[in-house]
Amino acid sequence: MPTGNLKDRANSWQGSTFHQSPNPHSWWREVTLAQIMTPKPITVKPTDSLSHVLYLLNRYQLSRLPVTEEDKLVGIITRADIIRAEADKLGGETNKLEQATEPSYIVYQTRAPAVGKGRLLVPLAKPETAQLLLRLAAAVARDRQYELECLQIITIPRTQHPTQTPVNTTNNRRLLRQAERLGRKWQIPVHTQIRVSHDVAQAILETIEERHISMIFKDWQGEATNSPGYIFNNVIDTLIRQAPCDLVLVKLGHKEETMADGTIVNSCTLPLAWQRWLVPIAGGPNSHLALQLIPAFTTFANAPQINLAQVFSPSDSEPDITLLQRAASFLKEKLNYRVATIPIRAYSVSEAVINFATSQRCDVIILGASREGLLQQAIHGNIPEAIARGLDSTVVLVRQAPG
Repeated sequence: MPTGNLKDRANSWQGSTFHQSPNPHSWWREVTLAQIMTPKPITVKPTDSLSHVLYLLNRYQLSRLPVTEEDKLVGIITRADIIRAEADKLGGETNKLEQATEPSYIVYQTRAPAVGKGRLLVPLAKPETAQLLLRLAAAVARDRQYELECLQIITIPRTQHPTQTPVNTTNNRRLLRQAERLGRKWQIPVHTQIRVSHDVAQAILETIEERHISMIFKDWQGEATNSPGYIFNNVIDTLIRQAPCDLVLVKLGHKEETMADGTIVNSCTLPLAWQRWLVPIAGGPNSHLALQLIPAFTTFANAPQINLAQVFSPSDSEPDITLLQRAASFLKEKLNYRVATIPIRAYSVSEAVINFATSQRCDVIILGASREGLLQQAIHGNIPEAIARGLDSTVVLVRQAPG
């Protein structure tokens, strides 16, 4: 439990008794925090309302407040966090209004036999990554006996109506035919559709509801967002918060290849080259879903090396590795490959994972993605996002269906 708050009080100590020392600068070494901190600071809990936090900030003319949970300091809440949360709330309400007035419009669709135990949705946006994403999705669909639902979205300006706007679907249908060929090869039912919409996230959510989707596979390029209040970007943040099904986000890794003429070309690493896997676990449903997906993901590799890791505080003299052992036992029952358990001591989870993945040259990192609200993300720190941005390897973020 925090006992006080430390401010910059250097000026207030000019002329104090500590400056009676022969060395005028020695008082910095003599003063303890207990002597200069603000005792019993005002704190808030993660469950407190924004209005209550804002009242305290204004009442006591503060720029930030400690956030405590039971006897632990879990973060700091600032005015900027509140502004971001309010902006996100307003944006969410706007999206709901637009969704209610102008839903997306289906301009093309194909249907296969509905014989699966579930349905896996794959929104295809980039032709250069579509094949890799489809292969991963097909592996999971075959393992779970799901059908594939492949979606292309054509966005139009908000000044145009989806049902009245002519669009060219030639290239979109060409990409969907590739998905159908893959389905025939893997003997997986593949449905396809093209929707016209003002908003990509809205079209995906409508498809989830209408087609009774069990899981989504969505690629993410690791690009930074310029939208205030968003952690990843508008589409992915919306899916993390609102999608009622399992969600798998894939940031495909890239490698540089030098051509004969000396030019350097970036290319995605193929699943066949994914030999070294890192699975950071922290318990909970998201980590469990990540473990369940590994057998399907590793079907492309010849002899994958699976590393299960858990980060412990350096102050934890006897870390409890029960969770690691249970996860390893689960995978050993599903795989014929060696599964290593690696406890790591570090203060920063994201830095520990990034350092291990870099030093061991891991090809794929798969971990749970938080579905907390953006205010809670700001308080606790978005560890999955930090890891995804900090690595060039393929990163798979998994979020289990709520409830």
